[in-house]
Amino acid sequence: MRSRFSIFFGALALLQILGGHWALLQTGAWVGMIVQYSQRDGLTAGLTQTFDGDHPCSVCKAIQDGKKQEQKKSPLLQSEVKKDCLAPWNRFRVPQEWVHVKYFGSGQQIEGVVFEPAVPPPRSV
Repeated sequence: MRSRFSIFFGALALLQILGGHWALLQTGAWVGMIVQYSQRDGLTAGLTQTFDGDHPCSVCKAIQDGKKQEQKKSPLLQSEVKKDCLAPWNRFRVPQEWVHVKYFGSGQQIEGVVFEPAVPPPRSV
């Protein structure tokens, strides 16, 4: 049970960090706009007005303002992320070369092993 809660809250935190909360709000706004515009003019006209960008609702405007304020808040964080992405990818490369090692005497040791018993097994008469 504890594992499910940790997975849920971890996914929720990841959604927040990646800006998924704006996507959820925008999806809700689009659904509301489709319903509102479709009641007035029909479904095709409602879909067209929703996604053409010329008829934003108050929630869409609030989401755009929130995104702009969020981008203004953290320009330092974005510049740090860009610096990390420009780091050379092969700085910590581990060379992977084959090394051939010859062990002395290993072939001779195998030839000297005897697989026969020292005393023959007893025979039944």
